[in-house]
Amino acid sequence: MPTDPSSYGMTPQGFVPKRLADILSDVNERIADIVDPATGEFPFQNASDDSILQQVLGVVAEGISECWGAAYDGSVQFDPLKNTGAGQAGTVQLNAMLLKPGGYTFITLRLSGKPGATIPAGSRIGTEDSQQAYVTTDPARIGDSGTVDVQARCTEKGPFDPAPGTVISIQTPWPNWLNATNIETLAVGTLAETEEEARRRQQRSTSLTSYRQIEAIFAAGVGVPGVIYCRAYVNSNVYPMDDRGIPFKEVAVVAEGGDPKAIANAIFLRFPVGVIGYGNVSEVFYDSQGVSYPISFSRPTDVPIFVQVDVAITNRANFPDNGAQLIADAIVAYAQYGGVGNTDGFPPGADIICSRLYTPANSIGGHKITNLSIGTDPGALSTDSIPIAWDHVGRFDASHITVNVIS
Repeated sequence: MPTDPSSYGMTPQGFVPKRLADILSDVNERIADIVDPATGEFPFQNASDDSILQQVLGVVAEGISECWGAAYDGSVQFDPLKNTGAGQAGTVQLNAMLLKPGGYTFITLRLSGKPGATIPAGSRIGTEDSQQAYVTTDPARIGDSGTVDVQARCTEKGPFDPAPGTVISIQTPWPNWLNATNIETLAVGTLAETEEEARRRQQRSTSLTSYRQIEAIFAAGVGVPGVIYCRAYVNSNVYPMDDRGIPFKEVAVVAEGGDPKAIANAIFLRFPVGVIGYGNVSEVFYDSQGVSYPISFSRPTDVPIFVQVDVAITNRANFPDNGAQLIADAIVAYAQYGGVGNTDGFPPGADIICSRLYTPANSIGGHKITNLSIGTDPGALSTDSIPIAWDHVGRFDASHITVNVIS
């Protein structure tokens, strides 16, 4: 018998699409039941997988399966944790949000050539490595000094920040225009927001009106542009302060990145009465009655981390000539963190676990680790973990990492 139709489609548990195998099975069972009314014979005697009939049915079943898939996609377009594309773009507007389309990098170019030469808007200049190109936004006329400065925009969106003197390749030459070079970056562009980034931002946006004020404070802090890490702590029941040093009934926000005044203002707007924040950064704000409030939060205090790695080469062909530097760079990259809910790296308050560093060190081939030790003092390294306070952060720098290579 065909599969139970009640187990597919919109069920109490949500929309369940029918699998391709079940579609093909149902079609075959229905074909097997076809009887010639005149003779009583079954017209389809060969239903094996390699028959022409099965090949045709496979094409039809695949099309039906695609319809089921489209129906499922349509069923989740109002689910903020699953929707995509146009469905997501429309749903986030219910939270007064628009998807971020990304932005272009703008630079200042200095054009040189014969005085009086004109360069139309839209003239194109590329980077010396041919990776990006920029177009002038306005027409320009070279002055008596033989130069003129003009603004230009990158042709693609993204966080491009060309070093001065690297945008030099004229790609649309004009008479008497001889040279071009970039002298400064006016604004660094951004990539278009991904679906997952928009999903996280939508979840944070809805947290801003949450019933638990600590969640709203956290969401406000992490939503400030440029913030790469944020966490909100609260001492709700220990007087006069808890073991972290946070005063009774006070909130302590740790944030990295972003403008300090914007962060302080965001959390100030959501602090309950009597709370002014605890931390090492303070900004003063005034309410509508002119009363001042010194709002505080913390920037994490750096704890320099020193690392020593001793490696023995096991395969000279697989171990790069700069393998020691690559190991140090891999450890630094592994320690990086950022974003909301990101469990990678060692964010503020995270203890430095020595054994975790084997992962990046082993990402370079051709060696085995004979010793890996860490510490906050280069003269006192061990394999013990390094405890990091809630308002501190372990900082890794390649200059603090020693890699000894034994051939």
